Amino acid sequence: MILTEEQQAAVSCQESVFLTACPGSGKTRTITAKLGRCLEEVEGSSRAVACITYTNAAVHEIETRVRRTLSLREVWALDISTIHSFCLNNIFRPHAHKLEQFRQGFKVIGQDSEEFEALVNQTRASHGKRSSSRDVDEFAQLRQDINGTVEGAPILSGNISVAEALEFWRLMYERGFVDFSSILFWSHRLCIDYPEICNYLSARFAWILVDEFQDTTDLQTAIFSEIYRCGNTRFFLVGDLCQSIFGFAGASPALAEAFATEIHARRDFSLSFNFRSSQLVVNDAERIFQRAPPMVAEGRNKYLNLATEYNHAENPTAAVIEHFLPRIQQLGITLGESAVLASSWFKLIPIAKELRRQGIPVLGPGARPYRRQRLFSILAERICGHLCEPDFESLVGVERALYETLLEATNRLPLRLFSYEGRLLVYKILADARHVQENSQLGSEFLYALAARVSERLLSAEYLKVPEVDMLRASVVEMEADMRRNKVDPDSLTVDELGILARPKRALKLLTFHAAKGREFGAVAMVDLNEGSIPFYQARTNEEFEEARRLFYVGLTRAEKYLMYAPDARDYRNRPTRYLGQGYLGLC
Repeated sequence: MILTEEQQAAVSCQESVFLTACPGSGKTRTITAKLGRCLEEVEGSSRAVACITYTNAAVHEIETRVRRTLSLREVWALDISTIHSFCLNNIFRPHAHKLEQFRQGFKVIGQDSEEFEALVNQTRASHGKRSSSRDVDEFAQLRQDINGTVEGAPILSGNISVAEALEFWRLMYERGFVDFSSILFWSHRLCIDYPEICNYLSARFAWILVDEFQDTTDLQTAIFSEIYRCGNTRFFLVGDLCQSIFGFAGASPALAEAFATEIHARRDFSLSFNFRSSQLVVNDAERIFQRAPPMVAEGRNKYLNLATEYNHAENPTAAVIEHFLPRIQQLGITLGESAVLASSWFKLIPIAKELRRQGIPVLGPGARPYRRQRLFSILAERICGHLCEPDFESLVGVERALYETLLEATNRLPLRLFSYEGRLLVYKILADARHVQENSQLGSEFLYALAARVSERLLSAEYLKVPEVDMLRASVVEMEADMRRNKVDPDSLTVDELGILARPKRALKLLTFHAAKGREFGAVAMVDLNEGSIPFYQARTNEEFEEARRLFYVGLTRAEKYLMYAPDARDYRNRPTRYLGQGYLGLC
């Protein structure tokens, strides 16, 4: 693997490191190279290496790169996961029986599950309040700090009371449910009450690599601290304090710096070359945050002479349809390479509706007509993605989705999936899927037939037991009901539409700035760039304004070739955001 001098220096260091990486700096390549170096170090021992990143998409990307370059024998020593999966599989799942609330078992629920929504509605009703469409999102933002204090944006805004939050969790635990924020809270509590857990983790993991470290929360750093104190684990932390944008989830640059200091991590390594963007885009980024050393364009787009453009459009939808889409067509940039970013989903919904009305393929609000947490949904999407574009990346995606589906369905770790036998099973499932596609009508018939074939294979290979064999079919029943509730005809759903959710190369992406983190696009339109949106009108503290600046920075640094800024001319109450004006970009 070819590395720059900056990357090689960081990878070669045998001490704990906090590596500062600018946008587009090849940090995934650096992490992959470091994983290889760490695996060489533990080869022949019983020790392992963990790599923790922020999203499932990042897990998939790193895992794909690692498995392209390392043998399957070496992959056995790897644990690549999000922080929630790491805590769930290494701390909470093995030890939850030690907690009174979960002695009878537990079920993980996400905010898109019916169970989560029912708990929200019951909590609101018990406090004499009517439920609204935003309640589920707000309850999902609730969390507890290391002392059990209730926190989260809805608490600060007063939309949810502390009493409601405590009632919500009480009802959840009574039913044997646990949400993602609770996994972290209880994992930390287990680490404190049972020190042998961290002794084991420290003995097992010689290295823990953490991607996007600037977005690590107090609970996460507290868990890492307990592992570090056992004395057997080194850390390789990769992040960028200029891209810390998850303050509402408890992250802050100060937390990242404090933990780096605690573990005596070296801070003298940085990645300053941007291999993503043109120098003109990089120049804009440097006007928002001047880095030391300065960020420099160094990739294939370095000399591309496409100036960033300012378009004070009538509204965000007009900015996209009348200006952005014709411009990218003129430049020869495809829809699949392009994205529209805004500060909230609310601003993207009318854009998505109009684009769909005009027959333009789009991934954004309303793209998935069923709940994402349905057991079979992600596996079905990954399989369809491979049917549409059969390559190694999609194959690894199917393997990962199958692993997660089995883990959720059975609460058993299906580790033998990552073997020759497991790869053969995946090939058989994909052959079955192709056969089903060729011999059934599209839509719900395809989903039911696919679920049946997959269940048969998993039962035959003893991944599922007889009482579990109908779980995938039951999930399809739930998906069909979701679609009907959303006024989508299940029979109209195609393999291509399912596959595009896993391999979205032909559709325009509509994303919030937060959701776009870690992504890159040939062309980017940043819309609704007004004071009141970014920074948000409720911002009061210096840290809130600084986080808004970091959010703007994240948005513009997603662009590789072409970047358009589009404030909303109809917003008579709020002028274009300060980051477009003097002192920053100087465009208005």
